[in-house]
Amino acid sequence: MRLFLFFSLFPLFIIGQQNTQQLAYQYYINGKYKKAIEIYKELDQEKFKIAYYTPYYFSLLKTNEYRAAEQLAKKVAYKYPKSLNYQIDVVVAQSRGGTKKVDDLFRKVIQKLNGSRNQAINLANTFNKHTMYEFALEVYLFAEKENAKLNFGLYKAQLYSNLEKTDLMIKEYLNVLFTQPDQKDFIISKVQRFINNDGIKSDENYQLVKRLLLPYVRKEDNRTDFSEMLIWLFMQNAQYEMALRQAKALDRRIDGDGENVYDLGDSFLDNQYYKLAIEAYDYVLQKGRNNFLFINANINKLYALTNMFKEQNNDITLIDNIYKNVIEEVGKNRGTVLLLSNYAHFQAFYLHDLVAAKHTLKETISIPGISMRDLAECKLEYADVMLLSGNIWESLLYYTQVEKDFKESPIGHDAKLRRAKVAYYQGDFQWAQAQLNVLKASTSKLIANDALDLSLLIADNYNLDTSEVAMKMFAEADLLNYQKRYNVAIVKYDSILTLFEGHSLSDEIYMRKAEIYLNSGNIESSLAMYQKIIDEWDYDILADDAIYKQARIYEDKLKETSKAMQLYEKILLEKSGSVFTAEARKRFRELRGDNLNLQ
Repeated sequence: MRLFLFFSLFPLFIIGQQNTQQLAYQYYINGKYKKAIEIYKELDQEKFKIAYYTPYYFSLLKTNEYRAAEQLAKKVAYKYPKSLNYQIDVVVAQSRGGTKKVDDLFRKVIQKLNGSRNQAINLANTFNKHTMYEFALEVYLFAEKENAKLNFGLYKAQLYSNLEKTDLMIKEYLNVLFTQPDQKDFIISKVQRFINNDGIKSDENYQLVKRLLLPYVRKEDNRTDFSEMLIWLFMQNAQYEMALRQAKALDRRIDGDGENVYDLGDSFLDNQYYKLAIEAYDYVLQKGRNNFLFINANINKLYALTNMFKEQNNDITLIDNIYKNVIEEVGKNRGTVLLLSNYAHFQAFYLHDLVAAKHTLKETISIPGISMRDLAECKLEYADVMLLSGNIWESLLYYTQVEKDFKESPIGHDAKLRRAKVAYYQGDFQWAQAQLNVLKASTSKLIANDALDLSLLIADNYNLDTSEVAMKMFAEADLLNYQKRYNVAIVKYDSILTLFEGHSLSDEIYMRKAEIYLNSGNIESSLAMYQKIIDEWDYDILADDAIYKQARIYEDKLKETSKAMQLYEKILLEKSGSVFTAEARKRFRELRGDNLNLQ
């Protein structure tokens, strides 16, 4: 009976010990070291467990009970003589208690290393816990000397970081990349964090990385890791021309297919550096028609040309001939559907030839063997053309078809977004908002952001007193704007400003008008609209946008460098949290004449 009672109560005893141990640990992590020590002493008297050694030991150190800490560490070191980390704990407790000349004792422990990787890491981690980084570094260096197969580069790099020896940290990371190419992504993430400097990009850090990286690039022969890292570095610092130059040099060296250069072209396109994008695509096109990127390079180059011509107010009709020549060269087939769809968009939205656009799309849709995905893209483009021509119901029909056929894919979400926009244009804000709320969780960042922007516009302005009429007028004006009926759209926007003076939509209206004037070539009026936003809505998020767009006009169109610099500097000094900060800094430095080139 007694034996039965013992075995019945034993699990409860174990659970009680575990709960007590957890309580002690909770005291430890909350900094209540004396309370933790009281419990650990009781547990120690019952039965010592290695599981709570570390919090017990450090609690003793934190409360200056160095003698007790030493005795605890000695007891464990005696029990586990092969674990050198406990011997270090003994010496640390002795040093904190006043023992002098402990450096030799530490080194004697280090010299007991047997060449085992795990042993070296455990010992170095012990020094790390005591913030004794120099000794941790000695452990790794000694272990590598004892065993040539060991490489603790990543660990040493972190220690150099702790010691603020950043040049040695970067050297170590580069050495690791040299010996372990599979660590490339990890190393780049570490270098990126160093350059970003806790959210404040450091030119000094960038220059250090570049200086240490260049020798590896110059010595590179069959490998491409360091050259690719240099290209990445230039892109991080917005030195796009240098990145493109380096990418071309690398592609020529390896006799490549131009894919890396093409990818850079896409990045330039995303950042609206159209001239550089065209240069990148031209390089790929020089590889010839048999290159697998030939058609895509043509498509993206034409898109970049269109936007560049539009920015520079050049004759946009010249691009029509380029489209025709490219189409004639590559033909109308399953492989050129995107090119044809883009051409239809160009015809509709830039040449304003809706008849030709519809003809191009219908011809493309009838191409034999066209994929379901390409067909859906063409249907979306056709629906856009219908909306542009005012045929709203037919546009909705095609949007709905694509959404139904691709419910859970980005193209289906895109169709849903366009349907929501049509509902918005028609003043059905509640239905539009319901669709947008779903799309805000889209896997496509672009779709999610567009949905969020429109959702916020509706939410901020629809539920206010007397705002329904104003909001409906604004949505109607947005449709006119989309249809490029600019004069009518401006009249509608202005009527809102007159009828609803001081309405929350006012800054949005000035932004819309600024863009219309800019598209129409009326730069002076565009600048005036942006200035209204800056003067009257400086606290609003659109103010950042207005300052940046003004700066771009002064830089790109009016060539007034000093004025552009003032505006970029205004963003840096007064709008440091703006999404335009990084680009404003880069453009300011370029206009100032900073030397951003490869040395």
